[in-house]
Amino acid sequence: MTTNSSQPPERKPLDWRAGLRQVGQAIRKIFQILIGDGETPWEDLQATFGHLRPKRIFWGIFGLSIAVYLLTGVYVVDPGEAAVVRRFGMVIEPRATPGAHYRLPWPVDRVDIINVSDVRREIVGVPQPEEGHDHPEPPTKLQVLSGDTNVIDVEIVVQYQVRDPAAYLVNVQYAPYRLVRDAVRQAVTSLVSQLPVDMILTTERQALQNDIRAETQKRLDEYGSGLLVVGINLQKAYPPDEVASGFTDVNSAREDRAREINEANGYANSLIPEARGHAEGTLSKAEAYRSDALSKANGAAMAFDAILAEYQTNSKIYGEGVTRYRLYLETIEKILPRVQVYTVDTTDGGQINLRLFGNPASTATPAPGE
Repeated sequence: MTTNSSQPPERKPLDWRAGLRQVGQAIRKIFQILIGDGETPWEDLQATFGHLRPKRIFWGIFGLSIAVYLLTGVYVVDPGEAAVVRRFGMVIEPRATPGAHYRLPWPVDRVDIINVSDVRREIVGVPQPEEGHDHPEPPTKLQVLSGDTNVIDVEIVVQYQVRDPAAYLVNVQYAPYRLVRDAVRQAVTSLVSQLPVDMILTTERQALQNDIRAETQKRLDEYGSGLLVVGINLQKAYPPDEVASGFTDVNSAREDRAREINEANGYANSLIPEARGHAEGTLSKAEAYRSDALSKANGAAMAFDAILAEYQTNSKIYGEGVTRYRLYLETIEKILPRVQVYTVDTTDGGQINLRLFGNPASTATPAPGE
């Protein structure tokens, strides 16, 4: 008779009792190795610890517990952190510096360590959550009314950190980002309502951002939050989508106007220096001409005064007619330097009067034979 070799061999049933006996024997061997060679584990324990006194054991355990309890009062503050120690709820250490410190163990003292160097970030007015948003409530838009009753959508990024750990721990009873977000919303609503929409979108944008930061910090201080606003970035301030195209056209026209004004001012600034240069040159020439004319006039006046003095002197000596006649001849020589001068002899009765001053006595009488 042949058997089929393809069938698996039969398995024997598991004997769990034998397994338990093997485990017990293994445990017994372990106790024998650690404690002794007694017949039972209890006898081995008595042989090992029987010489100890219970009172000593109790007081030893009690003393060790007290030491461990007292050591729980030691705490360490890492760099960038601050610790606040409260005793029965009252703050006794508002800001423990980095390092090792000691306080009474619980329940007398309680220590809370707060990170004061971490700059936290909160976005206000963004309708869609950004990456890393871990708040339980979804973000919402921030729409405010301007001073001229226009609706504006505002998006702001706030950076803040803990400035006063004790005030932050005692007064902030819920998530700090909610407090910061509410303070920013109140500040934006109050400030935007005082400005027209054109100034908010253009010239007063930077000033509005600074005012929002100051107003937010003021409100956080009024709450006693112990938080410090590190920075505020007014990312967007824009009209709703329904009227955005109209505002865009207005802004484009305003930009074109500003560009043309700047170009005109540049052209004027280029002409003004040139005109000033021409004016200064003309003034310089006029001043030089004035100085030259004054010098010539003064010289002529001095010459005339000298001639007048000489005339008066000669008039007394030679007579007024002779002096006038001599001056006449000198003048003729100056104004008619190329004219030939002829001397006429009037001894035979002919007479020529060439004097300019006075009435001529008679006309020229030709000499005999002419």
